[in-house]
Amino acid sequence: MSAVSYDFSDKTIVVTGAARGIGRAIATEFLNAGAEVISIDLSFDHEARANEAQFDCDLSNLDMTDRVLGDILAQNPDIHAIVNNAGSDRRIRFEDMTPEEWRWMLDVNLTHFARIPQFLLPALRQHGGGSIVNMSSSAWMKLAGNLAAYHAAKAGIVGLTRGMARDLGGDFVRVNAIAPGRVMTERAQSSVSESFVAETHKIQCIPALIQMEDIAHTALWLSSDGSKFVTGQTIVVDGGVV
Repeated sequence: MSAVSYDFSDKTIVVTGAARGIGRAIATEFLNAGAEVISIDLSFDHEARANEAQFDCDLSNLDMTDRVLGDILAQNPDIHAIVNNAGSDRRIRFEDMTPEEWRWMLDVNLTHFARIPQFLLPALRQHGGGSIVNMSSSAWMKLAGNLAAYHAAKAGIVGLTRGMARDLGGDFVRVNAIAPGRVMTERAQSSVSESFVAETHKIQCIPALIQMEDIAHTALWLSSDGSKFVTGQTIVVDGGVV
C-alpha cells in the first residue's frame, strides 16, 4: 500500500527490469500515480496492466536494445522519464572470472544505462527536459564478497550519473542514482530468517526491513517536480548503514 502520493497523469515513464522485484514495484507505483509505463525486461510472466506496454528485450545486446527502443518510439514518442533498473548481481569469484563473464556483467549492469538515455534523449528534450534515474547499489560501498564485477558496474553507474548530469543539465534533463541496501525483494523474502532480520535491524540505524515500495517512492520523487533542482546525486536508501 502506497503511503506517498504523486500525480504523473499525462506522463510516460520507461522502466527497465520491470517484470519483477524493485523494477516491478517502480512500474506499479508509477501506474498507481497515473502514468503510462513502458516496461522492459527479458520476459514477463504477467499481463500488462491498463496504461502499461511491455517489451521483451535482452538489454545486454545493444543491437536488440536499439531495435526495441525504435519500436517504443514508433508507438509512443512521448517520453518524460527513464528509470534504468535492469541488472544482475551474479556472484563470481574474482580469480575465477573469465573475460566473457566480466564483459557480460558490465553489459548487463552498466552499458545499457548509457545507451537507453542516448537513444531516448530527443524524446526528453521535446518536453524541455526530464528525469533519468539510475539504479546503483550500496553493496559496492560495503565490500560484499564475490561481486567485483558487479561492484565495478554499480560504482560506474555513480560516475556515469554525475557525468550525464553535467552534460545534460543544459537541456533541463536531471540525472540521479539510487543505491538501495537490503531490500525485501521476492528473492530475499523467500530466504529471510530470524537471524537475517535481527542482523539487519542491528546494522541499520532504522531497525526495520526496507520494502521494494520504499525504493519505488524514491524513484518517483526523483522523477517529480519536487526534485527539480536535484541532479548528479546518489541517494542511498539503506536504513542508515553506509
